[in-house]
Amino acid sequence: MTEAHGPRQGGFAYLSITSKLPLQAITDHLGRAPDRKNFSIGEPRKRPGLKPYSFSRWSMASGLDEADESISVEEHLRSLWGRMQSIREQVFSAPPEFERWLVAVGYFDRFEEPLSVSGGHFATAAYYRLNLDFDFYFGDDFGHDDYGGGAYWDWEGLPPSEGQV
Repeated sequence: MTEAHGPRQGGFAYLSITSKLPLQAITDHLGRAPDRKNFSIGEPRKRPGLKPYSFSRWSMASGLDEADESISVEEHLRSLWGRMQSIREQVFSAPPEFERWLVAVGYFDRFEEPLSVSGGHFATAAYYRLNLDFDFYFGDDFGHDDYGGGAYWDWEGLPPSEGQV
């Protein structure tokens, strides 16, 4: 826990559209350039020795500062929904070759910290027919330091699940 700001709960969220079509095809359909990490199928990766990208990615950020740990995933999601209003019809009419993803990433100091994502975000993602990719990272390696490592069902004091010895 940090003294000045309480537990770290930073993160970010963005819309990602992937496809085997070129990036320009996604951009043309949506009518706006991506504003976050993007690439086109066949482009070389930045790290040497890796194969070129096998798909294209177009992304729209929440518009909030991803490095600001005081901004919660919840706030990033709310901001992203507002930004997506400008491309709502294009998202709805996206061809089946476009995979639509809502990506949310959260960082927490300890696994015991509360995680809250309002149900309305799931409803909004369903409204837009978005796949969900929620990645949450915990600074204490999911509490392994406190409980001796291993999966949570192995922690002392917790009964094993059915089928476990």
